Formats: sequence, C-alpha cells, structure tokens
Amino acid sequence: MTAANLDSEMGLIGEMMVQYPYVTIDVEFAGVVHHPPYTGSRPTPDEIYAAVKSNVDEVPAVQIGITLSDAEGNLPTRSSSSPEQEIAWEVVFSDFDAGRDPHVVDSVEFLKNQGIDFDLARQIGVTSTAFGEKLLAILPPPSRRGELTWSAFGGAYDMGYLLKMLTGGQPLPETRQQFMQLVKSRLGGGRIFDSKYLVEHDRQDLRNAGLRHTADVLGVRQQEGVKMLAGHKSVVAAAIFATIRSQGVHLLHEGVIDGIL
Repeated sequence: MTAANLDSEMGLIGEMMVQYPYVTIDVEFAGVVHHPPYTGSRPTPDEIYAAVKSNVDEVPAVQIGITLSDAEGNLPTRSSSSPEQEIAWEVVFSDFDAGRDPHVVDSVEFLKNQGIDFDLARQIGVTSTAFGEKLLAILPPPSRRGELTWSAFGGAYDMGYLLKMLTGGQPLPETRQQFMQLVKSRLGGGRIFDSKYLVEHDRQDLRNAGLRHTADVLGVRQQEGVKMLAGHKSVVAAAIFATIRSQGVHLLHEGVIDGIL
C-alpha cells in the first residue's frame, strides 16, 4: 500500500473488519538504537518500556503489515482476483531517511536485502501520520470498537509505533501505565494480545523463540521464498494467534505486551 492506493485499500480494510475482527500487525523499523541501562540482571517492565519509548520516539517506522482474520483464522479474499486469493496489507512509509534519522546500519542493510528500496519509499510511500489518520477514520464507531481483537508477536514496538501513528506522531507517554491506557483508549476498548507472550507462558520449549521457529513448532504453514517483511510477518503472526486459540490456550494475559503490563 502506497500513497496512490491508500484511500481505497484502507476503505476496504474498514469494510472487512466487520467480518474479520481479528487484527494482527507487524512494524518494521531501522533498528534499536537506544539501549537504556538495566538495574538488575533482567529488565523490569518499566525499563523495557523506557527502551521502547526512546526508540519509537526517535526512529521512524518503515512499514506496517496488517492481517485481518475471523475467529477460525481465515483471511479475507479479494473477489476481483480469479481464483480468489487471500489478502493482507503492507503499508510503505515515506518517513525514514538514513541520511537524517537515527538507525542501525545492519538493520537497514537487512531491510534492503529483503527488498526495501528506501529511495523509492520516500517517493511513493505514505507518511505514518497520514496512515494513522486513515486508520482512525475506518475503525468502527466507538460503541463497536470493543468487538475488535488486536494482536502482534513480541508486540511492544509494534503497539508503540501503532500508538505513535494514531496520535499524529506524538512521543509515547512517559509511563507504561499511561501507554497501555492510551493504546486501549485509541483502539476503543478492543482486546489486545501478544501471541509471543501467550505461547511462552504455555510452552517452555518456546521461551525466547522467534517468529519463524514458533510457527514451525506450532505447525503454521509458511510460504517459501517470501521476504520477511511486515506484510508476511503479520500473516504468520495472525496464524500463530489463531493456532493458539484453536489449541485451547487460555487467553488470560490480555493487555500484556512483551512484559509491559
């Protein structure tokens, strides 16, 4: 999704949210540049949030992937294609400029190797704030936003960037409590889950496992040869979340994002 088709595709997402109310996101950005010191051997939730805030505030998002699904994990299809194909979305942002913005060189090179053309993105992409405005506009009315369920895999940065987009690029709140309150407020009370956190608390063998390994262990089908960018990663993350639900994992950790309560 670029500036050229932002309106039409966001309108389609808004229409499909009624039938496919599970919304999974993944955000790509140019690396973790700030590493605030931890006071102990393991970071506290406040320290995790401080790291997320310092990076999200300064490092622009590169992409966001959006996958919609229903309660059984089915994805929407585009009826205009023959045969019908499942669809998800990958939004290209124009914000990031390696000559100006803080970034990790290795992260930028990785994203380039995955197929991102940063020069082209600045030409055809959409600003993250414009995307945020469109997303707010297509969400169900406040009285029905609670029907949506949002998820991500290892979602602290994903939800941090999403909130930044929904607040016009404003810095994240100072505390994690304010952060979670504002996320829930902007999303209208919809439930929020981190599938990585859920699976780690259900299976010891998946502690600290990444997206691909978790998908492999859970038997989630992954397309071969697909670049691991935001769109595809959101599809895999949505499938993981659907698999967790189908396996009867109790969703007791609503609102727990990467250890940020």
